[in-house]
Amino acid sequence: MKTTELGRFTLTLPDGTEEQYRINEITKLDEIYDQFWDRFKGSFDLGFNFTKANSFTQLSVGTELSYIDPKSVITGTLNALSTGQAEVVDTRRTDANIEYLRLLGKSWYLMGSVAFLSNTEQALDGRISPSLGAGRFLVSTNQLYYGVSMGLTYNIEKYVDITLNKTSTEAFIFNNFNIFDMKDFDLTSNLNIFPSLSESRRLRTDFNVTSKYKIISDFYVKIGFTINYDNQPAVEGNEIDYNFTSGVGWKFNK
Repeated sequence: MKTTELGRFTLTLPDGTEEQYRINEITKLDEIYDQFWDRFKGSFDLGFNFTKANSFTQLSVGTELSYIDPKSVITGTLNALSTGQAEVVDTRRTDANIEYLRLLGKSWYLMGSVAFLSNTEQALDGRISPSLGAGRFLVSTNQLYYGVSMGLTYNIEKYVDITLNKTSTEAFIFNNFNIFDMKDFDLTSNLNIFPSLSESRRLRTDFNVTSKYKIISDFYVKIGFTINYDNQPAVEGNEIDYNFTSGVGWKFNK
């Protein structure tokens, strides 16, 4: 990497190819290690609440693991929430996602993902949703980025009432907004919209926002909010499921 003129630099790749960029297009310089296992980084966080008056307990667990090489990024997340209260049915919720991005040039990428969601509020035993599409980073700076991707999703849904089990096809619009490297503060936000192609007038929306604040060394405090909307739920009146979580976590290979 070398400066060629004011405000610009030239990047020479291993095969001798040269690419020119503006200085303000540098968002981050990440070392890609030679060792396979050194290319992973991740985090783990845990939250617990207890109230004696009504024997209320809540446990939340969150994990994230990512892998990066010169052309690809793989990210996996898992979040689980379990709530119990005297004389009230226990509430459980699990969502997980693994996503693969194949970078194409400066701004475009191909993507594939598989998402899983289970929650008692919407009587959903499990929804598996593989997706394929393409996207573009519309904004990319050294402190934030905003990307939009579009494509197709196939749903395999299993409910508490097995007579409601079904499959369906949807289009999707994924919106990803991240703030990072802003001193000790990070924020990740996703708004995913799923208009159905196989079910008349069905629309699903998933939104989540998570903020992390570094407290000491590799440890942080976390606050998260998630909401899922389905205008044709299995249980009438339960179109919306949402939860708020907080906890303490640890990052590795940051």
